[in-house]
Amino acid sequence: MFQCNHRSSSTLLALIVACVFGTARADEPAVDPPEEAAPAPPPSDPPPSDPPPGDPPAPPPADPPADKPADKPADKPADKPADPPPARPAGTIRGSIIDNNTKVGLPAATIQIKGPAGDQTLASELDGTFTFTLAPGTYKITFSTPEYLDQVKTVTITASQQLELDGNLDPVPATSTETIEVVDKIDTRKESAVLAVRRAASTVSDSVSSQEISRTPDSNAGDAMKRVVAVTVVDGKYVALRGLEGRYVTALLNGVLLPSPEPDRNAVPLDLFPTTLLSTMTVVKSYSADLPGQFGGGTLSIDTSSFPTSFELRLGVSTSANTVSTGQRGLSNANARGLPSFLGFDDGARKFPTTIPRNQPVRNMSASETERIGESLPNVWTPEGDTVTPYLGLTAMVGDTVKLGGKRVGYLASGMLRRSFNVRSGHLGGVAISADGLEETDSLDYTTGIAEATVGGLVNAGIDLTPNDEISVLGLYTHVGEDVSQFATGFNEQDGLNVDVTRLSFVERALAFTQVHGKHLLARSRKLELHWQGNFAKTSRDELDTRDLAYTLDTMTGTRSYKDQPGSGQHFWQELRDTAGGGGADVRVRFGPAQLRAGASAQLSQRALGGRRFRFRYTGSSTTVRQLPAEEMFSTENIGTEFTLEEGTLHEDSYEAKLDIYAAYATSEVELHEKLRVIGGARFEQAAQEMTNGSPFAVAGLKTEVVRDDTDVLPAANVVFSPRPDTNFRAAYSYTLTRPRFRELAPFLFFDYVRRRDISGNPNLKTTHIHNADLRWEWFPTEDEVFAASVFYKQFVDPIEQVAANVNADATFLNADRGNLIGGELEARTTLGRIDSSLRRFKIGTNLAVMRSRVALGADQMLLTSKTRPLYGQSPFVVNLNLGYAHPKYADVNVLYNVIGARITDVGTEGLPDTYERPVHRLDLVVSRVIRKDLRLKASASNILDQEVRLEQSDFVVNSYKPGVAFSLGLDWTP
Repeated sequence: MFQCNHRSSSTLLALIVACVFGTARADEPAVDPPEEAAPAPPPSDPPPSDPPPGDPPAPPPADPPADKPADKPADKPADKPADPPPARPAGTIRGSIIDNNTKVGLPAATIQIKGPAGDQTLASELDGTFTFTLAPGTYKITFSTPEYLDQVKTVTITASQQLELDGNLDPVPATSTETIEVVDKIDTRKESAVLAVRRAASTVSDSVSSQEISRTPDSNAGDAMKRVVAVTVVDGKYVALRGLEGRYVTALLNGVLLPSPEPDRNAVPLDLFPTTLLSTMTVVKSYSADLPGQFGGGTLSIDTSSFPTSFELRLGVSTSANTVSTGQRGLSNANARGLPSFLGFDDGARKFPTTIPRNQPVRNMSASETERIGESLPNVWTPEGDTVTPYLGLTAMVGDTVKLGGKRVGYLASGMLRRSFNVRSGHLGGVAISADGLEETDSLDYTTGIAEATVGGLVNAGIDLTPNDEISVLGLYTHVGEDVSQFATGFNEQDGLNVDVTRLSFVERALAFTQVHGKHLLARSRKLELHWQGNFAKTSRDELDTRDLAYTLDTMTGTRSYKDQPGSGQHFWQELRDTAGGGGADVRVRFGPAQLRAGASAQLSQRALGGRRFRFRYTGSSTTVRQLPAEEMFSTENIGTEFTLEEGTLHEDSYEAKLDIYAAYATSEVELHEKLRVIGGARFEQAAQEMTNGSPFAVAGLKTEVVRDDTDVLPAANVVFSPRPDTNFRAAYSYTLTRPRFRELAPFLFFDYVRRRDISGNPNLKTTHIHNADLRWEWFPTEDEVFAASVFYKQFVDPIEQVAANVNADATFLNADRGNLIGGELEARTTLGRIDSSLRRFKIGTNLAVMRSRVALGADQMLLTSKTRPLYGQSPFVVNLNLGYAHPKYADVNVLYNVIGARITDVGTEGLPDTYERPVHRLDLVVSRVIRKDLRLKASASNILDQEVRLEQSDFVVNSYKPGVAFSLGLDWTP
């Protein structure tokens, strides 16, 4: 509904029980009572008037008795003004606007209300439902929507009345030429609209709207998703659903499968999507056949903002500071200068040098040519100290719907810039098995400076070619540039000495996405519709001149000496290109109580990864040269004499791959009863996956070719029982899969510079198949309230696990025999006005997920330490809580809390224990205020508790740091 009664959010379990069982009065008004009117002044004496014709004149007033003097005006007390009648609570009208033949709800139907308080116009929700309040009185209400005959009803509302009222509209006869134009549109960014979609959905799902996001300090999709029930976020940008991450999560952008721009992860990083460009994010938790078959924890569906129905212009600016970063002396890269670097783009200083041939390896060149190349490489190795500046954010949006040539055309254009500089200081440790048990090996303290810039833009346009045909075009571009400077020092067991390690890296990640979508009504009588779409996406990741340097430290003399080994004195360039394109179409038709849907799609993707690495090998005789600072050590005088440039490119640094998925599906939604829907279907999916690695510049490495063809039939069934319009009982079963991604299959060795270890893929991985079952009860008492309880179960066949490959904690991937996951979820969003009307401005929301998983190991996995353990990356619980207060004259205040349970980040092997990330309690505070009609101020404090992030292996800390508390301030101008 467009009319919001401000009753959103939820409550704790005890509060839910109290609210549902008797605390709230059924006749309590759903809106704030009207403000008391000021007492009216006493009426003045009416002017004298002539008597009506024919009436005798009025007699003169009688004189007072002689023994009683007349009252003097001064002695007569003045009449007191009468007290105004007490304000009467409003009544509530709720119901549905439905097709009288099919009994299907009509979305965005118009509701015109005429009465003593004036006229107003509303619209029904996406499922045809509506709820609004009216002061006591008699009203004429007209229900209308295009292609249907109007229906007019007259109702009388009494104080606090709860009235059920439905509009049953008949289609316009075929001979009628009546045309009705609806000039309004549901705002899908609103919380109430998102809940309406959820209530009418055929699957178990949860969503977060842009309206809800605006109440948080979240700046990107990754931050916002952690507010959703049973959702956790890894590393601030990778989402885990019901404790499952990576390969078990599929990301869709406007219904299209997204590729990942990461060479070493399966997940799409959500920091690519600024919240200012998004309308809603929906987590689909029970499978339906129209979704991609890759479905484990669930599917994350991201919908971009659509064009508004009237002109909108919004400009915003924001800034923030962090207690451990801003104003402190941090690390920075000397190359990070100028406007391109400020925006997150390389200015050319880091690009692959033109002196290096692209058609032959350096090892085949002469000594003089090799020396010339070495002298041309950038000679900056040491991170600089720099003062960390505050965060900066800029946003802009403009949109409208207009008429051009008699046709409705809508457009939306938005853009944003986000720039931050953070410093992170922490501790790294290593653990090994000795005769006395576990002991700490490596122990390093590190400092990392991260300068990150994000720019993004979105253009969306649509046109109604005819009343039955519409086409829309979307273009999205987002780019993230991350400049990282890292310094670590401490003891390294391999060398038996203290070491100093530095790294300078610059990584650009980008996504360009375009989509054309069409919708056509082919036959109105059968509601025969054709939907089609075509898309193209290009993701890229460029790692530009990553420089790694290591020194050993003699603690007795205090001197440093260059560590001459692979990975030290190294320049590394790598680029990844992933292009994906495809399309699909589906037809929807209704036969009586059955809605049939069938479609086909093809999504083709190609990926190419190429990298080259070079390092300076010490070939001289002067030991003092190895003790010089890097910029002096690698000076032009020493290259060719003391140091020789050599190419260390491996076959694992490059590969080409493709994944083509062809699918066809059919579903049927049958209304067996007005309160019972059954949705069943199946999807046929064929996937062809190929990968070949190897580089013409390689000096060593493993060359492998992987070819896989999978054909699967994936059934799905969902049942929805709605005993009342505001209540659903859901049950679902499906059989789905998760394929290993390129990186998991590739036997490539790459180095994790944060954890100081090697990670490689496994070409023998099998596809994981999953049995999914869900049960849910949900109640929507008002348009922005919900109470829900769910249970779910998943059985995994051949689940893929990231495991420690050896005692050095290097990692690889293996299939376990089987695994299972069982859990429950509770959710509530409500107002404390259910307890007492004086608390009606307070909203409370909570969600809790409790999960338990177990993995059964095969005979070939006995090297793994834990024979019974949870699934890799799975948290046993997730808790979210938010409390809000909203007052139109003062401010909106929201307090948000989040915590997740300990989860495995690495599976131990050969006696090494599993590595766990310990729980971190997060508390945020957000305050927003409308300064004037066109200005809104928002202030927030994030991560107030500032708890330490800790990864532990048994009792040993292998990584720890404090993220700090962030304070932000933002201003939105809407002229």
